[in-house]
Amino acid sequence: MALSRLQRITLILFVTVVSNWVVAWLTGYSLIGGDLFTVFLIVLLLLLVVSLVWGLLGKWLSKS
Repeated sequence: MALSRLQRITLILFVTVVSNWVVAWLTGYSLIGGDLFTVFLIVLLLLLVVSLVWGLLGKWLSKS
């Protein structure tokens, strides 16, 4: 199953946040503004959840 655009963006952002956190933990400083990427990740995760629930709700309503 192919990932949607929102899922791919969320996955890339998640990998970026985790790798930035590891670099900050190992070296003591982050290469990228970690707080901003964390906020973006939270917003995209919320959008992903809403879109998945919306799709499941639509399938559920169309069957009944």
